[in-house]
Amino acid sequence: MSPRKIALMLLLALVAGLGAWLQYTGKTPMDALAMVRPQLAGQAAQGQAAPAQQTQGQAQGQAQGQQQARPGAPAAGGPPGAARGPSPVETAKSQAVSLRNTITTVGTLEPEFSADIAPETNGRIVEIRAADGAEVKDGDSLFLLDGEVIAAEIKDAEARLALAESGFERNDRLRRSRNIAQSTFDESVAELTQAKSALELAKVRQSKLGIRAPFGGILGFVAVSKGAYVVPGQALVRLTAIDRLNVSFSVPELFFTSLKIGGKVELTADAVPGAEFDATISAIDPVVDANGRALKVLALMDNSARKLRPGMLARVNVLGEERKAITISESAVVPQGTQLSVYVVAEDKAKRLDITTGQRRDGWVEILSGLSEGQDVVIAGAARLADGAAVKVVKGDSP
Repeated sequence: MSPRKIALMLLLALVAGLGAWLQYTGKTPMDALAMVRPQLAGQAAQGQAAPAQQTQGQAQGQAQGQQQARPGAPAAGGPPGAARGPSPVETAKSQAVSLRNTITTVGTLEPEFSADIAPETNGRIVEIRAADGAEVKDGDSLFLLDGEVIAAEIKDAEARLALAESGFERNDRLRRSRNIAQSTFDESVAELTQAKSALELAKVRQSKLGIRAPFGGILGFVAVSKGAYVVPGQALVRLTAIDRLNVSFSVPELFFTSLKIGGKVELTADAVPGAEFDATISAIDPVVDANGRALKVLALMDNSARKLRPGMLARVNVLGEERKAITISESAVVPQGTQLSVYVVAEDKAKRLDITTGQRRDGWVEILSGLSEGQDVVIAGAARLADGAAVKVVKGDSP
């Protein structure tokens, strides 16, 4: 059976039932409609009122929640106009201290004097007096070369000099008696001069056979052995003076005006933890490095205790001129966008001051402007303050 036929049969049954009810009660169709209309109108009114009541309840709940969440607002049912008490804060006084503008960088320790010891003449090594790592003084003998050839040259030069002197004396007597030409006498003078020079040269070469330390210091490792034949300029051992060291470091060109000869430098070395050393600027490169836009600087330091060695890394602080500055605790600074501020306490009220800061170190900050010495500065509790807010000092330097 199709759905249409089923719906038609239900409709006919409904009409038949309604007709039987009207016949039984004696009512007309209009009477039945009048009885049903008030009930339909009441149900519609109840359906529209329910959402309105729900919306009104939600609005009242939100208003109560906002009133409870607002800081310092009076409680529900409390007296109107009730306000919170003063905000507790901690304070400390701003202080005037001595500061220096410090340039921090890293550098390398270099020896004041360092040289590769090499012979000035060729020859065979017959004696090595230098020991690996030994400390030597200025002028100490380190190596000795074979001198047999030089000794023979000296004897030959001495003989030639004696002959030249004899010829000069004879020609000099003949010149006085005018029995010799002037040119012959001049030749004897030249021969005498050459003979003297040859002897002096041979003696100088003989003195070069002994190789000595040009300054006091510590030797490195000897690079040759006895019997080796060496030539001029060949490195035999390295000598380094470490009683004074140069600290080589670079400083950005922006700090050029802060550098001066004789300026003080403090440095530390990772190899000697806990120790601090002093140095003095001895030289400043006159040319700025175009690649790094930095100046090379040398500072000389005393290392007589020999705690440091050339080649070590040094952490350098170049100290500027000493000056007076106002400082406060770093916790007192309140950032507000790009502006920094602090709160000071005066007559139990908080006053906001805009400041400009400088150096920061070890929990304190330098104040360049906006604050003076001796003011009571809020160091705890400033985050919840506003300009003019009532405060109560619970701890700090101010009374």
